Amino acid sequence: MASIIEWKRTTTQFVAILQSAERFDAATIRPIQREGPETILAGRLKGTAREEWYALAYDRSEVEFDEARDRARARLDALRASERGYY
Repeated sequence: MASIIEWKRTTTQFVAILQSAERFDAATIRPIQREGPETILAGRLKGTAREEWYALAYDRSEVEFDEARDRARARLDALRASERGYY
């Protein structure tokens, strides 16, 4: 289950890291979806063909850190709720 392990700040984004970068083939990490100020970054896990979310990034020109944190939590809560629906 995805959870935020670390927050990073770049000059343009607040980035909620969901998994260690070492788990991924670095060249495969890329944006897969953008909605408003949020971008989902995903990549292929090393040694597999499986793709998973790596991070959620939020545009700093559109949201403050507190809003980015709240949006990330809401996104992950929605993901958890949808995954529970499959059991």
